[in-house]
Amino acid sequence: MSEDPEFRTVYAPPRFPVSTGAPVRFLSVVLRGKEVGYLWAAATDDAAGFMARKAAGGDAFNASIQWADRLQWAKANGLTPLQALRHWVGDTEDAKAGAVSGEEREATGLSALEGMAN
Repeated sequence: MSEDPEFRTVYAPPRFPVSTGAPVRFLSVVLRGKEVGYLWAAATDDAAGFMARKAAGGDAFNASIQWADRLQWAKANGLTPLQALRHWVGDTEDAKAGAVSGEEREATGLSALEGMAN
């Protein structure tokens, strides 16, 4: 066994890229009356994600895990980033993920949204 083993990925669930240079559309995510972050989608490319608000602490971290799973589901089911952004509007609050709240807004990019989150 002098050769290194060769590892191959046989299946990797599809995911949206989590970085973009494009403007982003976003919605607030609220959990138990507290804004924990922002669900966002690139306006012109295939990126989408969740940006946690630092001030929301552990609730924001827990919500980010739930939103990563939800966005993975959306990608696997053929939703575009903007369709994914709007998919959960109007749903009741999830105990971990929270609920999408408020009006859809636009930021010039992820750095602008990050400034809001911090």
